[in-house]
Amino acid sequence: MTQSKDKGNTGGNQTARQRKGKNKRSKGKGAQNDAKHVFDEEEHPGTPTATGTHHNESDANAGTPTEREKKVANAVLKKTLGKELAELKPGRVKRRRWFISGIVIGVAAALSGILYTNPTQSPHINHIHQVLGEFDVTSLLPESLMPEDFIRDVSKLLSLDGFGTESAANYTTGDFQPALTLVKEEGLKKKHNVILIPGIISSGLESWSTADCSRPYFRQRLWGTSTMFKAILLDKECWVQHMMLDKKTGLDPPGIKLRAAKGLDAADYFITGYWIWGKIIENLAVLGYDSNDMDLAAYDWRLSHYDLERRDQYFSSLKSRMEVALRASGKKTVLVPHSMGSQVVQYFMKWVESPQGGNGGSSWVNEHIEAIVNLAGTPLGVPKTLSSLLSGEQRETVQPLANYLLDHFMNRNEMARIFRSWTGLASLLPKGGNAVWGDLDGAPDDQDAEETPADGAQAVSYGAQIRFDSDSNVGRMGNQTMEEALGLLYRVLDSDAQRLLRRDYSYGVFRTQAEMDGSKDDHRVWTNPLQHQLPNAPNMTIYCLYGHGATTERAYFYAADAVTGEGVLHEEFGTPALRIDKRARAQTSNVDIGIVHGEGDGTVPLLSLGYMCADAWRKPLFNPHGVRVVTREFVHNPLAAFKDIRGGAGASDHINILGNHDVTADLLRVVAGNGHDVEDQFNSNIRKYASRIRIP
Repeated sequence: MTQSKDKGNTGGNQTARQRKGKNKRSKGKGAQNDAKHVFDEEEHPGTPTATGTHHNESDANAGTPTEREKKVANAVLKKTLGKELAELKPGRVKRRRWFISGIVIGVAAALSGILYTNPTQSPHINHIHQVLGEFDVTSLLPESLMPEDFIRDVSKLLSLDGFGTESAANYTTGDFQPALTLVKEEGLKKKHNVILIPGIISSGLESWSTADCSRPYFRQRLWGTSTMFKAILLDKECWVQHMMLDKKTGLDPPGIKLRAAKGLDAADYFITGYWIWGKIIENLAVLGYDSNDMDLAAYDWRLSHYDLERRDQYFSSLKSRMEVALRASGKKTVLVPHSMGSQVVQYFMKWVESPQGGNGGSSWVNEHIEAIVNLAGTPLGVPKTLSSLLSGEQRETVQPLANYLLDHFMNRNEMARIFRSWTGLASLLPKGGNAVWGDLDGAPDDQDAEETPADGAQAVSYGAQIRFDSDSNVGRMGNQTMEEALGLLYRVLDSDAQRLLRRDYSYGVFRTQAEMDGSKDDHRVWTNPLQHQLPNAPNMTIYCLYGHGATTERAYFYAADAVTGEGVLHEEFGTPALRIDKRARAQTSNVDIGIVHGEGDGTVPLLSLGYMCADAWRKPLFNPHGVRVVTREFVHNPLAAFKDIRGGAGASDHINILGNHDVTADLLRVVAGNGHDVEDQFNSNIRKYASRIRIP
């Protein structure tokens, strides 16, 4: 396609009426759609058009958009989304169409789930219907999709039809429960200051860049809110540039600046209608909390903990907030981390004591922190982090529909490149090595023989974190334990990623006091609870509240993309050398699409959720000062999806536990000063599994 020399030309003296012609690719409803959205300059003066020469019929049949198609797409997108569609190049049209269709379908699917949790607030549904209705996808989606039918089906999915008044009342958000009941029955009221600490990907990230493609997004969130979807749809390359960190420094790339949003709304909702911390915030408000004594310490989760302080002074700010709160109110603070936030708190407690960090001394934690309430914490990491960094994959990306769409707009190479630039993600790699996660002879959480299903299918052991079938073309490489799998990841990473990994983290186990003492000021061990001790805080309590009973990724079957004659995996042109082997495996009871499933909350395995709380933190080596530790387990008991796709008050999977009524009730008792009433509650096999882990 020959482009005009003046890329800024929006039509010149040629009028829209002169350029208007019959679209040979549009038929039926598509033609009516075109007629509806073509703008005449007399009605819409100054409407922009795309540049370039006229396409002949053979070009159109080959998938290249005509001038008129590009003009229509540009005009409509500028009107509805406020940004022109980037110039479409012939070799990328088909890919871009699938990219946009994948995003539209994915957003619609997500919104259908989001809004079913709150079906009485129909303005959100009407707004989405209006946006979809105005968004002319006719020239962007594959011809096999019918946009009008698609929009109608999505609208029906999001409509309130079929929900009676009684049903709608049952599923509304903003019900302030269970706080209203607890205030009435137990007389709860606020006592301690509260700081909420989100997990990975929960905090919104705002653009503060002012150069090049950044300008349209200034002070808008490129992670979280609808702006993120607009940027991905219309400016994917720019969005990727912003989301990736510099591979040399682990910080902002030149000319790019993303920062975590501030305040409670930084992570109360991911997008409108999809709550994260929203329900907990409203329940705390019933006890009397407001923005003066309740805060949300959002952070840029892409950064390593070391760089959070180096770039943003995050831990210095957190320390200052608690000191000010104590002086102002005379009350200590309750920290409430979720998911990766639990590791942020672990790092903070060691940082604040250390002369190499906050230099607060050994008594600072005891004097300022009343309790830590871990919600679905990840003390020992998450296996899906390994697969994300190794091959850019996890369960959500290898399911058939997701895999098909991703192959058309975000391939594994791109996913892996983004993941590997996030040095914060590596904090979630599994810790404890083979001692915790097992070896080729078995794992602590392997299913017992009596648990074998009646059909005779065998459960695959979790001891091999990465498995290869005999025909997987991996040369002499055999199954990999967790320690070997981490070594394999290290070999796949480039030299810069290897250097940052060595600088920031340690994943092993200390078994003696001498090892603990020798590394207490080494920041690399501050995120690994098996390599540092709980602080000198005998008046503090650590609560571990987590769900179980949801199918959770535990190990993987892999196949090689490329292998040398010596059986050493490598990369070609940046493509990950391994991919999850999705082939069906008969006679296995816990394997699906190449993923070996185990127990957990749907994201974090039970071993990581519970081992430290149920066992290790009750031993002198890891808890020498007698910090009180309470473990509370909650069986995942969701409602049927047609009633509440988020699972309702009984859901305790990884995200939806933030709306679980029993979990929220425990949290409210702690912040109100009644934490002594919250005691151990076990209903899983965690103590049996812990007894099989041979750590002092």
